[in-house]
Amino acid sequence: MNRQLSSFLIVSLLLLSACEPTQEREVTESWSPSQAKVVGYFVESDEGRWKTKEEKYYVDGTQEYFGSFDKAGNRDGDWKYFYPTGQLWSLGSYKNGLKHGKKEVYWPDGMKRYEGQYADDEKSGSWIFYNKDGSILQKKDFSTKENPSTSNP
Repeated sequence: MNRQLSSFLIVSLLLLSACEPTQEREVTESWSPSQAKVVGYFVESDEGRWKTKEEKYYVDGTQEYFGSFDKAGNRDGDWKYFYPTGQLWSLGSYKNGLKHGKKEVYWPDGMKRYEGQYADDEKSGSWIFYNKDGSILQKKDFSTKENPSTSNP
């Protein structure tokens, strides 16, 4: 009985994975014939063709950013941006095309510049801003939209 159940599960998983749409990589902009500038990843389904993610590159081939989209074409999930050196510049989350969730921005040397949260494209909660040496420059509370409170350490 266990062998039949195992076989059934394996076949089911194979069939489900075969139904997953295959992503197609497409260079949508180029720096040159051999150097991509923007690359999109697309899937085709019964609902049509849509872009699932996008990558952008600097002229030297270093990645500038990457992130994903929902079926409506809105940014969705984590998006990361990089300095031309390859160092992380910014990390932000999106939901239905709106900034939603964590936001972190870094100085070119990798030290954190500021961090906070978004809710439906609005700053929310506590945000912390840092000096280049990593010390806290300022804290702001965006819990109340009318008058965000500020504190300096």
